[in-house]
Amino acid sequence: MASADSAIGRLRVGAVSSRALERSAWLTLGVLWLVVTTGGLVRLTASGLGCTDWPNCEPGSLVPAASYHALIEYSNRIISGVGVVATVVTALLAQRSPRAGAGLRRVAWAAAAGTVAQAPLGAITVATDLNPLAVMSHFLLAMAVLAAATWVAYRSWRLAGPPVLDVAHRPRQAALAWLSVAAVLGLVTTGAVVTAAGPHPGSTDKPIDRLWNLEHAAWLHVRVAVTFAVLFLVVAGWLWRRDRGTLAQRLSVAGVVLTLCQLGVGEYQYRNGLPWQAIAVHVAIAATLVVTVVLVASLITDARRDPSDGGGSGPRVREDEG
Repeated sequence: MASADSAIGRLRVGAVSSRALERSAWLTLGVLWLVVTTGGLVRLTASGLGCTDWPNCEPGSLVPAASYHALIEYSNRIISGVGVVATVVTALLAQRSPRAGAGLRRVAWAAAAGTVAQAPLGAITVATDLNPLAVMSHFLLAMAVLAAATWVAYRSWRLAGPPVLDVAHRPRQAALAWLSVAAVLGLVTTGAVVTAAGPHPGSTDKPIDRLWNLEHAAWLHVRVAVTFAVLFLVVAGWLWRRDRGTLAQRLSVAGVVLTLCQLGVGEYQYRNGLPWQAIAVHVAIAATLVVTVVLVASLITDARRDPSDGGGSGPRVREDEG
């Protein structure tokens, strides 16, 4: 009996609050958004080989010389390093949070593993002189980790925060929302293919082969964009009709606005020779859109009607930890 009490005591000493987990998860999400956007800047400003060595910037020198391209590349490395620490800390906090369920812990560790994997992948990217497949994989892994971290932040918030008015759980609507998540990730993937086929290889110091044909890549990207836009507009319209005023519905409006902005920026950049500044905005909107769509899908999935009222009155927030 004494040993059991001692074990429980040690567990309580090591436990962390849901609020601490939530703060860490949102901070991690912000850092990972910066990883994606600054990573895009590295490529678009032709700074991919600003640092010619890894993990040093130059052979024998960790810190870059006072060079525009080196500073951009090195800044992204620093932010990525912070992202690694942040995701690992969040995963450890989830592991030690008594209210965090197995699903939350698994996804938190998957996000941490993804950020750690970025380090060797970055080294491979530099070693292969910015092979377009390596560069694309680097970017897409960052987007996948961002999506996972969004769900972790959302679940952590639901653990720590008070119940909020939200949608009634409807399986078909939830399935459509997650199909929209798959579509937006497909949109990001085809967008990365367009960039890999376009005029921004990531460096101007040496010739770098491009991937595929730009017109064909753009043709595919546009069709995936339209598919995503239609799917998400259906979700947003459904929420507007059935769950107006809920957090999910308000976020879906933000998602629609972001989608329209993304379509407009994409059209502008294609018709104006793909200026890097416009593509940088395109990447930032894409990262924000991924976060928004994952949040909307999570909110739709994570609510249900209170069984005590027979399903006839207002919706209720799920209380399980996922």
